[in-house]
Amino acid sequence: MLNKRIIFPLLCIWIIVASCSASSVLGLEPDEQPRTYYDTLELSTPEIAVETFSDAFARDDFLTVYLVLSTRSQFIFLQRLRMLDYSHILQPDSFERIRDDVSTFAEGIGAGEHTDEGWYIFDQIMLAAKKHDVLLIDLSGEVSILESRDMELDNYDQVVDVICDVDGIQGRVTFRMVQAPSGNWRVYQVIVPGGDEDMVPWAVPQGDS
Repeated sequence: MLNKRIIFPLLCIWIIVASCSASSVLGLEPDEQPRTYYDTLELSTPEIAVETFSDAFARDDFLTVYLVLSTRSQFIFLQRLRMLDYSHILQPDSFERIRDDVSTFAEGIGAGEHTDEGWYIFDQIMLAAKKHDVLLIDLSGEVSILESRDMELDNYDQVVDVICDVDGIQGRVTFRMVQAPSGNWRVYQVIVPGGDEDMVPWAVPQGDS
């Protein structure tokens, strides 16, 4: 009985010390630890946010790609999805090729692994589009940042265009970045040379949509 009385308090102390040590190693106080997955994403500057976005794209992590899109871009995606308009995300006349790989389309609402939230449908569509080679823009290649320019965009106070070279895409690619109320930077739009800037989030030449 005596051993149990001694061991239990010692165990509690060890757990507390270990927890504090882990926070110290990370350089964070316990109340500064990221609360959600989104909070772990590096979005502190336009350029860092582009790197986070393009790295996720290269890993086929389209959930993260969706989270880094601006809320306006997410809204436009969902709005067009409800209108059965896929021209903003897929190459022309390619929907039937990806249909069976997207559970919401093939089996109906609620038939997938998760609820039919925007991030889940976006992830499935993008994976299927890459599988069938019908992405409007493929950002899988290495992305090299060349320069950044201040821009203006309705309803946003802070807008920056990050100009990049992307392996596999001819000409310079523009990541139009907007600042969220939190201070994080998000991707409003990706524009390829000659791209139609009315198309969000993928601005491609009109004939490609």
